[in-house]
Parts: sequence; C-alpha cells; structure tokens
Amino acid sequence: MEKQNKIHLKRTFVKSVNFEYKKDFTEGELDTSVNIKKECIFKEDKDKEYIILFKGSFKNEIFDLEIEFVAVFGTSEIIDESFKESIFVKSSSPAIAFPYLRSFISTLTLNAGLPPLILPAYNFTRESGEIDE
Repeated sequence: MEKQNKIHLKRTFVKSVNFEYKKDFTEGELDTSVNIKKECIFKEDKDKEYIILFKGSFKNEIFDLEIEFVAVFGTSEIIDESFKESIFVKSSSPAIAFPYLRSFISTLTLNAGLPPLILPAYNFTRESGEIDE
C-alpha cells in the first residue's frame, strides 16, 4: 500500500501590489476587467515545499490594481515528478489558496474607499492557467 503524501497550506503573502486610484467614484456598478494567471513553482532546495503564485491584473475606470500573491504549501514526503503533475497541484492547491487572494482584494478595495471588488469563485479543473472576465 502506497503511503499518502500529506499536504498543508503553510502561509500566504502578498509579494507585490500596485494600486492606482485614477478618479473619484460616484455610484453604480464598476465594470472591471479581471486577468489572473497561476503558476506552480518547485524549488530544488525545498524538496517538501512548493508555491502557487497568482499574478493578477484588475482594471476599471476608477482604479488599476496589479498583484502577485503567493501561497506556500508543505508536504510530508519528498516531492517527485508524479506529484508535480498531479491534479492536486494543478487544481486543488490553487482552489485552496484562491480564497485568500480573493479576501485580500476585497478588503484592499473596501479599505481604499471603494465598493469591494469581490472575485467570483473559480473552477481550477480547467486546463488554462488563466482567469479572465
């Protein structure tokens, strides 16, 4: 019987953020373009850890926001090639990390004096590494 690799989310953090407030907001709904790319990163010196990196761009007539958001996952076993190609890494890990990015963006926009930008839930089982709206 094969031993199952236990995975856990170690931490999340914002690597970079650029927020530009372009003009005053009056009322109404903002039509925001959303582009988020995800990348799985494995570092050779970290054989029981991997990273999901989200790079997001959000633009509308009121603000432009660009962000790099990192989720660090730890494993109980050394990461091998089959694990790197697994559905857990490609779909489940981003799905676990995405709500943290989603929460940060809605809080940032709300605290900037704007209606919160609430990203919709996303199904990461699609093959593309991008989220566009």
